Amino acid sequence: MFKVSTQSFNTIQKLKNMTSLKGKVANHFAKSLVESGYPTVYQRNLKGDVVALMGKNSSGDTKTFLLSGYGFSVKTNKIKPVTEHTAVREIDKSEFNQFGEEISGLKKIQRLINKHIFDTKIEKRGWVGVNN
Repeated sequence: MFKVSTQSFNTIQKLKNMTSLKGKVANHFAKSLVESGYPTVYQRNLKGDVVALMGKNSSGDTKTFLLSGYGFSVKTNKIKPVTEHTAVREIDKSEFNQFGEEISGLKKIQRLINKHIFDTKIEKRGWVGVNN
């Protein structure tokens, strides 16, 4: 199995991305991550033409884009502390087509006690059977 390298998204990575169409798309999505409050961005090439971009903000929330020629998917992971030992984690996954329209989505709300999952609630939207 090969190792996939993760690069910090900086000026050098941005310039490397300018040589291909998928790199230009990655630059566009990385810019939108920074503008929406996720200043720490990492890029990773996955199997085929898929590129993963992950951004992290100061409160520890993460947002991940998986970009391909057919569309993209977004996963947002937010943790809200309730008390010293409990928290609520909201995970939202969405699939979009190449025109930016949402195809399907899944929202998972988990209650954490001492960083262990205590309870999970799942809400699905969009096409039936896509998120199984």
